Amino acid sequence: MLLNKLIDAHNQAVSLGKIDITAYALQNPNKWDSEFLRAVLKQYQFLQKLETKIPTWFEKKGVLGAELINIEQCSSEETGQHKFEAYAGNLALDLTGGFGVDSYFFAKKFDKLISCEAISSLQNIVKYNFEKLGVNNVDFVNQKAEDYIENCTKKFDLIYLDPDRRGENNKKLVLLEDCSPNLVDLLPKLLELSSNIIVKYSPLLDIQLVLKTLSNIKKVEIVAVQNEVKELLLTITDSEEQTPVKIVSTNIKKDKTETFSHTIEEENEAFTPFQEPQKYLYEPNAAIMKAGAFKSVALKYEVAKIAQHSHYYTSEALVEDFPGRTFIIEKVLSYSTKALKPLAKQKFNVLARNFPLNPVTICKKHHLNTGGDSYLIFTQNHKNEKIILSCQRSF
Repeated sequence: MLLNKLIDAHNQAVSLGKIDITAYALQNPNKWDSEFLRAVLKQYQFLQKLETKIPTWFEKKGVLGAELINIEQCSSEETGQHKFEAYAGNLALDLTGGFGVDSYFFAKKFDKLISCEAISSLQNIVKYNFEKLGVNNVDFVNQKAEDYIENCTKKFDLIYLDPDRRGENNKKLVLLEDCSPNLVDLLPKLLELSSNIIVKYSPLLDIQLVLKTLSNIKKVEIVAVQNEVKELLLTITDSEEQTPVKIVSTNIKKDKTETFSHTIEEENEAFTPFQEPQKYLYEPNAAIMKAGAFKSVALKYEVAKIAQHSHYYTSEALVEDFPGRTFIIEKVLSYSTKALKPLAKQKFNVLARNFPLNPVTICKKHHLNTGGDSYLIFTQNHKNEKIILSCQRSF
């Protein structure tokens, strides 16, 4: 659809206000021609997603949506801001411009940004949006990443790319070589153009496999927002210095950002004692869990593990800055139907880890009501005994 028609569809979507968009479409099938109606509905759905994912853009008004998959797959405002906050310079390159969210935050840190995108219709929408957003230091290049860098001779302070992880029939791709552009093939040329490269991948990517496949990796960062893992970022440099790769776990919360750093060597060498549950229980945030820093986090915060595979930690004195959730243990029960029977009329948030049943099955089997402020945590201790921890959150 041409840009002017897209703008009209967007304006019509805005004029609808807060409605049940599905009901509206069914009740007004002949209000506009079918193509325009679909465009209005798509813009309406886009605005709903934009309000929560990129509120800065939503507040500016007039930002157009492209395909819904573009807003679904792009970075959020929190991750877009985070990934470039440690950088600044003169000239930078975004090889996979896409819907422009990363380019938007990227451009704030550099005097000039070159943004590549092979789909001209998508790039035209981004150009229009950037004018609305007051971004005027981006040069747009309508080319594939591979084609642009083939004959490029510029030197960049930073190069960023977010390879497409969707194949035919929207199939998710997890191997580096299968994504587009193929970083494994492009890396030598990229290192000629810049000594600093950031690559965004799916958190499903196997970190150990990445380190075996690619050289020159300085840092692997797992980024979570509100304890949900969103991105895996690779920092690659042209340095030949052989230093352990830093694994950084970042959890962006509303009031603060939790950051934990370790190396694979530190994790392999760390010793973690096991103890029975004491006064406090700790659950590492999702980024740390994805990073596999199970022993390193215990060593740094001087807490003991309940069991090797439970990944719950305990201490008698409170560790106030532990990166994750902290609970106060009120009771420790041996797992049995008899132990749970008196709790059937109460409400609990039910968690389970290193336990043969999941929370849904546990609640159904033992007739537990969910909700409230109390927690029942089902797990095993270091003696392989099934236990239940009755807890309250520690805030």
